[in-house]
Amino acid sequence: MIKMIKDKIAIYKDELIQLTKEMVQIDSVIFNEKEIIDFLANKMVEYGYDEVIVDDMGNLIGRIGDGNKVIAIDGHVDTVEQGDLANWEFDPLKGKEDDKIIFGRGSCDQKGGVASAIFAGRILKEIGLPKDTKLYVVCSILEEFFEGMNWQFIIDNKLIKPDVVILTEPSGLELTLGHRGRCDINVSVKGISSHGSEPDKGENAIYKMNEIITDLMKLHSSLPTDEIFGKDTLAVTKVRSEAVSINAVPDGCSIIIDRRLSRNDTLESVLKEIRNLKSVKKHNAEVKVAKSEGKSYSGFAYSVDCFYPTWILNEEHPMAQKAKMVYKTMFAKDPQIKYWRFSTNGVATMGKYNIPTIGFGPGEEKYAHTSEEQLPKDHLIKALEFYISFCLEFSK
Repeated sequence: MIKMIKDKIAIYKDELIQLTKEMVQIDSVIFNEKEIIDFLANKMVEYGYDEVIVDDMGNLIGRIGDGNKVIAIDGHVDTVEQGDLANWEFDPLKGKEDDKIIFGRGSCDQKGGVASAIFAGRILKEIGLPKDTKLYVVCSILEEFFEGMNWQFIIDNKLIKPDVVILTEPSGLELTLGHRGRCDINVSVKGISSHGSEPDKGENAIYKMNEIITDLMKLHSSLPTDEIFGKDTLAVTKVRSEAVSINAVPDGCSIIIDRRLSRNDTLESVLKEIRNLKSVKKHNAEVKVAKSEGKSYSGFAYSVDCFYPTWILNEEHPMAQKAKMVYKTMFAKDPQIKYWRFSTNGVATMGKYNIPTIGFGPGEEKYAHTSEEQLPKDHLIKALEFYISFCLEFSK
């Protein structure tokens, strides 16, 4: 079977690389995923998937097989913006390549993983997925801002009920069994407006917020360290004044805090530690989880609390053991288990629904979101082999 898998991969190697390049050439910045979803839906049909649908949110779901054991491989197709093009040494949407590397926005995060997953479905369709197994390949959207919201929609609407989920986020071809969560927190404080020429007649909300920010910096320094994820962190990432004009003392000021989470952090605990700050109490500031509302490219309206929990799959879990076995067979060594420091769709699959979730993807996370984004071609091949092998091992 191993030889059969390798032979099939060798046949499709060039097509896999070409698909990845074509995906990079499609601009799929978050909220604008329709073109790439339509493109990949047509590819799934071409590759012989048994069923191909686009759900109401706009996620693409392809199915192979019809068994009772259900495995899902997920990869998001949205990307962040390209940013200042002057920082790029190449066109981020050209799909530049050399003998070993594909360059461009989304190559690493994470169109390469998606391409390998789609080809895994294609090859498993040809060699025969075990009759008791069903495979879903999910091309999800909106992950860059709202990780897990896509899968919450899929599961809540009973579109898929997987027994295990593989995330194709870049892991450097290392087996990954968890991620560090995050929470966006909104802090707002009130002041009293007055004319800018008579500031003493008002109460400047920015000055009040400055005291709070100073206390937040001290809180950051005192946050605990987790043996797996390292130090908890917080950072003020956005400040907004409610001044009616540039010549008025502001009567309101708000900030957004990016709080990175470890295993013991809950929504209640991270809000409480900020509410307990002396300056927050002094100025009667409001502290709450940030909420985002909007519409996907399909017109689906969403409203989400920006809390994304940490999750870990125990190394002794049967699915982790299967993944370790596949890894050892492929690389002739035991895996060094890693954990992502960024957040993923696992916030829903494992964090919310406790579905065993495993990470394994092509590309190095250090290149994600950068102007040097790139993907080794051999990572595509290895990721494809892992996904096929895990699906076959899963059925045993």
